[in-house]
Amino acid sequence: MNRRLLLLVFCLLVSPLLHAGESVVDSARIYYRLGYRYVDTSLRDNGEVLKNLCAKIEKALQEDLLEKVVIYSYTSPDGTHKANLTLAARRMDSLESWLLRNTPLPATMLETNSGGIAWDLLRDAVSKSEMQYKKEVLQILDNTPVWVFDSNGKVIGSRKKELMDLKGGIPYRYMYEHIFPDLRSSIAIMLYIRTSGPQTEEEREPAASEKTSPAAPEKDMVTTVPEESVPPATEESETVAPDEKTTAAVPEQERYEPLHKLALKTNIIYDLALMPSLEVEYMIDDRWSVNAEGEVAWWKNNGKHKYYQIATLSPEVRYWFKTKKRWHGHYVGLFGGGSWYDLENGKRGYKGEFWKAGLSYGYMFPIGRSLSFEAGLGLGFLRTWYEEYLPIDGHYVYQQSSRTNWIGPVKLKFTLVWRLWDENRSKRGGER
Repeated sequence: MNRRLLLLVFCLLVSPLLHAGESVVDSARIYYRLGYRYVDTSLRDNGEVLKNLCAKIEKALQEDLLEKVVIYSYTSPDGTHKANLTLAARRMDSLESWLLRNTPLPATMLETNSGGIAWDLLRDAVSKSEMQYKKEVLQILDNTPVWVFDSNGKVIGSRKKELMDLKGGIPYRYMYEHIFPDLRSSIAIMLYIRTSGPQTEEEREPAASEKTSPAAPEKDMVTTVPEESVPPATEESETVAPDEKTTAAVPEQERYEPLHKLALKTNIIYDLALMPSLEVEYMIDDRWSVNAEGEVAWWKNNGKHKYYQIATLSPEVRYWFKTKKRWHGHYVGLFGGGSWYDLENGKRGYKGEFWKAGLSYGYMFPIGRSLSFEAGLGLGFLRTWYEEYLPIDGHYVYQQSSRTNWIGPVKLKFTLVWRLWDENRSKRGGER
């Protein structure tokens, strides 16, 4: 966490409140996956941050010192204007629901504000970075409005478009990779403590309007434009994920997004070849996973001297990139493996072993809530040694021993994936 950035934000957001007899006691900042509003305790240090925040809220409530908790939620600039406003509001609602479920905090003591795109945070992060073309980026952030209109009120440009077009998109791609992830956050969740000591019951009683309506977002936090004036996005967008089309009024339990860490798979190609396939993949984090696959076909017909017997085992380490979420994106892998086989179709037979190693590439995408489809190809080196034999009069007569090397395709995958082990559910004791 950039403490200087956080301190600057605190000063900007809470200075009006300090004059009202309240002081900032503590704060937290949590992060979100690209396009998602759900509070993910496994992402970065979210779990530890929220745990500490909950403990401090409970302590302040017990000591009768807590005045209120304020939430500001933001998105990164990537995405359409309308989608970013929606996503920031949903992140705000999601965190509000999480705090109300996990702390004894009354709803009347929680104030929420949707900050939309975090332009100010972006400007501060760029100024502290060593990125290429920093001066030009800061000039755009300081001098170009969010939307540029002509004399007739038609949108003819935008701040984001100028950033994307600057120097062929080099600085924008840098910000997308290194800065934007820190902007997808709920920042400055602040506890306010009364400096004048505990209130009486009459003083604590909230106004009628506070009981019946939640705090409205600050009006100057978001600049809106007519929907028809918003130009379409031309870059990879931080848009609302497909299953986030429900409204904020839907209970949090129904807006739950599973975070599967384990998957069982079967390769349809091997299954059709009567060689049943089973794979297990474990997601270490959002970038790395380990996969182990095995296939077995142990068919034989002694009467006709036919054997179709083969068993394989292949471990693999994968790196995921350009992912939209877990189990949805591209990967490259490093694999190895070995096999034992006995193949004979009434004539010459081959009995032996092989080992292989190589690099793989694949793509996986969801086809259901817990199902995905994976396609992949592996290129590498295969070495096999085997004995040739002939089935004669009920005997298997040895002919010769041979070795063969092969460089090329050694793996092909069209795989059904069943995603298991909901990390959120297991961490919360099956609450949902």
